[in-house]
Amino acid sequence: MPPELLPAIALILFIASLIQGAVGFAFGLFALTFLTLLGLELTTSVPLLLTSGLAQLLVGVIKLREHIQYPPLIKGTAIRYITLPLGIFALGYLTSTIEKSQIEQLVGVLIFLIVLTQIIIRPAPQKNLHSFWTWLAFSASGFIAGMIAVGGPPIVLWVMAHEWTNKQIRSFLFASFLTTVPINALVLYLVLGDEILTPMFYGLAFSPLIALGSHLGVKIGHAFSTERLRSIAFGILAISSVSSIAGPLLH
Repeated sequence: MPPELLPAIALILFIASLIQGAVGFAFGLFALTFLTLLGLELTTSVPLLLTSGLAQLLVGVIKLREHIQYPPLIKGTAIRYITLPLGIFALGYLTSTIEKSQIEQLVGVLIFLIVLTQIIIRPAPQKNLHSFWTWLAFSASGFIAGMIAVGGPPIVLWVMAHEWTNKQIRSFLFASFLTTVPINALVLYLVLGDEILTPMFYGLAFSPLIALGSHLGVKIGHAFSTERLRSIAFGILAISSVSSIAGPLLH
């Protein structure tokens, strides 16, 4: 990793952790976009974000631990662990006929349509969702994470459909993303081998700065109403989905 890029990388990671601390997600979506603009390869950025993101997830979980909804967290994590390998196998099969960028575009279109539907119809959040939606959201999250390494949007949409408080929403997202770190690390190592160790070390080195960003972000997030948090979340999802659709076209 070029030493001259370290200050810019540190700034990107700090801002990304600040955003995730405030809204509960978007660390990877934000950081990966700007790390790619810096010229970092995915084989460097993804392991870097895995270990650097660990610090801000831990801060969020610790500070909001009293608000975590554990039964759906355990169930959702189990579903994601089952379907993530299926996504990896699907990627291996599809890449023989379809480019990964095209898969990302298809997923981006789907997420954008779902978000647009939510904004137009504005369904009222529910205290409890039917188990079908839980299975659909978390299985889709695991499957998409296996294919393109971005499994957050289905979980965000599922969480935002609940009649939960600001702190319940953010704590669940922090905890949900934290539980997938072990399997993500295992998959990365099986695919890339020792190549991931150096960027992972750099990610750990950035942890204090990222923990600070997450700490400040969590405090900022307390000021949001639940409705404002939902609006921000849908906005971030819409922007990220449009980015997935337009990215390959711009290249």
